[in-house]
Amino acid sequence: MPKVEKYDNLLVVDGMITNEPGPYTIKLSRSSPAKKPDVHPFTGCDVQLHEKSSGNSEPFSEEAAGTYTSPAEGMQAQVGEAYKLTVVTSEGARYETDYITMKPPVAVDTVTTELLFRQTPDYPRPVAGYQFFVSSEEAPTSDYNFLWKLTETYEFNSEFRIHGIYQGQGIQPFADSDSLYTCWKTKKVAQIFTGSVQGLSPPQITRKSLHYVNTETKQLQVRYSLLVEQYSINRQAYTFWKDIRDQVESDDFLFASQPYQIKGNMYNADDPDEAVMGYFTVGSVSRKRIFVDRPDAEFFYPGCTASSDLIALAYMTPEQFPVYLTNTSGNFAYASDYCFDCTLWGGKLEKPEFWIVK
Repeated sequence: MPKVEKYDNLLVVDGMITNEPGPYTIKLSRSSPAKKPDVHPFTGCDVQLHEKSSGNSEPFSEEAAGTYTSPAEGMQAQVGEAYKLTVVTSEGARYETDYITMKPPVAVDTVTTELLFRQTPDYPRPVAGYQFFVSSEEAPTSDYNFLWKLTETYEFNSEFRIHGIYQGQGIQPFADSDSLYTCWKTKKVAQIFTGSVQGLSPPQITRKSLHYVNTETKQLQVRYSLLVEQYSINRQAYTFWKDIRDQVESDDFLFASQPYQIKGNMYNADDPDEAVMGYFTVGSVSRKRIFVDRPDAEFFYPGCTASSDLIALAYMTPEQFPVYLTNTSGNFAYASDYCFDCTLWGGKLEKPEFWIVK
């Protein structure tokens, strides 16, 4: 293990403001030991956002442990204006950033995809998947830098529909066989994507590679949607997020470049030499969403097997009820609840409002 004990219990800041209405969220925590990684919320702080030209300040309230939120109808950051964040702990230590000017947004031009086959460790032949790309419109100058955040939503199905239920007194027919069959799941893509138009002519991002989704899971089983958020940020923020990306993608990142060596933009006003982790990002945003259908390719996610040996039902206890059954070729068969109930895979039964039916 790397010897980084002196970097335990440091302030970690994570937050962003944009040119869109709030509320904005700032998360504060304390760094944990490398041998025992955990989240330690930093509570009881006075967190405020300051606007340079007006001199206005807005306090954040602690909605949850370590999570500080601006008022719903509070200050909205404006393009061309400069902002800074201050944090005062319950012990009186004051942390702050310099003022950061919000750049005008550059719009997302297109989000595209390409079906590719790539080798994976689990299968002897290449597996199909979609590689996503983003292109921006032309930036007004060559000093533009970008941070992309991705949110994926996908529709997927259970392995079996429910045709019968057993609760200890015979199999009862189940009329609504589709009730737990189709779900939608939304989650953030846990990767960092950055780019810059510095040195490009014209100053424009073209087919920047984003993430890759293959057929080893149910993500592409029915229909998949990707929301791309493109943030226009300054050079310092770009360098920070690029360094973080390079670090976490390195095979030996724990030893090649320690996390504390990447300098954030918050510092102790009374002790500038104190190490502070994380970053307060100021960025204007543009969004675009893409939908893709199930690829014409083989899928490799684990399937389910249903058993028609119904004698086993008699030995089940009430804690196992209800037992779901499917009808295969005129005969009932049972399997694990996970094979029938898509919500057990983290999905939701309600279709998202933005969902487009093909």
